Amino acid sequence: MHPIHPMLVHFPIALLSAAVFFDLLGSKWRPEDCRVASLYTLVLGFAGAGVSVISGGMAEDAVEHSGVPERAIELHEVLGYATFWIFAALSGLRVAAWLGWIREQGMIARLLGIAGVVVMLVASYYGGSLVYDYGAGVTGHSVTAP
Repeated sequence: MHPIHPMLVHFPIALLSAAVFFDLLGSKWRPEDCRVASLYTLVLGFAGAGVSVISGGMAEDAVEHSGVPERAIELHEVLGYATFWIFAALSGLRVAAWLGWIREQGMIARLLGIAGVVVMLVASYYGGSLVYDYGAGVTGHSVTAP
């Protein structure tokens, strides 16, 4: 299987990080413009995260049969799902506020976004470990424990 998952994950990482950055920036400078930029990057990043979760599930099947320790795969998977659900909650909160269903919850949104970025960065670290330490998805690489 082609290692598409490592190629796709960079888009949601960048977009979701940018969304949180715009949220933080909007608390001090041009709040309406930053809120709109944050919402658009959040929605696009969340869509990309969904595609990344799907491609990660497909990649998991191939990687499990290549000798990569299952514990390393499971840790990355759990953190990836946690990231997805944190940003799902943030997306729901922001869209509901944008539609006028609830009042904007700026502090909650910022804290949820920061938590999501932290979990996402840890998941990214372990994903990189799968590739660089264990050779997950790398053709011709023999698996050795670090």
